[in-house]
Amino acid sequence: MFSILLSILSLSLLIILHEAGHFFSARRLGVKVEEFNFGYPPRLFSFKRNGIVYSFNAVPFGGYVVIFDEEGKNKSTPGSFSSQSFLKRAIILLGGPVLNIIIAFFIFTGLFWKGMPVYLLPPSYSKDIVSPVIISEINPQSPADLAGLKKGDKILSLKYLENTYSINSIEELQEKINEFKGKEIKLVIDRQKVEKEFIITPRVNPPAGEGSLGLALEVKADLKYPLSKAVFKAIEFLGVISRETMKGLISSFGKLFTKGDIKEFVGPVGIVVIATKGFDIGISYGFYILGIISFGLAVFNFLPIPAVDGGRILFLLIEKLKKKPLNRRTEEIVNQVCFYSIIILSVFVTAKDINLFLIKRSF
Repeated sequence: MFSILLSILSLSLLIILHEAGHFFSARRLGVKVEEFNFGYPPRLFSFKRNGIVYSFNAVPFGGYVVIFDEEGKNKSTPGSFSSQSFLKRAIILLGGPVLNIIIAFFIFTGLFWKGMPVYLLPPSYSKDIVSPVIISEINPQSPADLAGLKKGDKILSLKYLENTYSINSIEELQEKINEFKGKEIKLVIDRQKVEKEFIITPRVNPPAGEGSLGLALEVKADLKYPLSKAVFKAIEFLGVISRETMKGLISSFGKLFTKGDIKEFVGPVGIVVIATKGFDIGISYGFYILGIISFGLAVFNFLPIPAVDGGRILFLLIEKLKKKPLNRRTEEIVNQVCFYSIIILSVFVTAKDINLFLIKRSF
């Protein structure tokens, strides 16, 4: 229950900080902000300070900012959004996603400084990391169980005949086990700082759902760097997840438009479930998930889709190239069509997430 509350509060904070990026950008550039809403209506209570209404609403998730003249009325009014230059309006729109990137940067910097769990890193990023392979589960009556292996044992190396193979990753062990199926091997184990050897024969045809040895493995190691180096590691990691995020978006939208497949999309329920599972595993994993979500939120808002920040910037670019304002009615219609399309898609994705969540919870 605590993990669910923590994940909801954390995700809500990410959305509020996104809106805060728009808020502070507008204030800094002299554009009037009318309202900052915490949560969604109906309104519970509010107060006014420096001409801005701060509202606390009944739906306690996320929030939004109301910028004066955001819809294009009274374009000549000083302090209105539409009266600003192209550059100022673009900066205000970019404020939200840029702040999400900054949040992700600080989260990953903190993790690399205090200890980034190796198992969280993509294989392409962590392939050169040497870390212990630990037995996390053992199936009863499996070769591992019969050989005397125990949960928590660290696998150091594998011996076959006169050859010894050092084991530094799960992939290395899997490769060797597949090579020596049906043959007697020795596993060198570190058990509570005492080195032991166990004779075991990997099964050629293991039962369904079990491997040749009948055990599950995990890698427990943290990457830690001095703060100065952690900063650069975080930047490097943002580059890695940028590529992975774009690949994922291209794949997801490709399947949506060609096959009507929404399996790769995740809605609010799915995001909360993922974040909750992250905090259930550990605080580092929970913050890692939040960093990924914050960065994904930024990337999504950069997309040139009407109704999100990137789409609105696209309209500004078209207006800049045409050297005259766009037809507001046309812009409103396009935004509304895309907005309702996103809402409809979100409804189907949320239904899918709830159904999947309920299936996984059944016994």
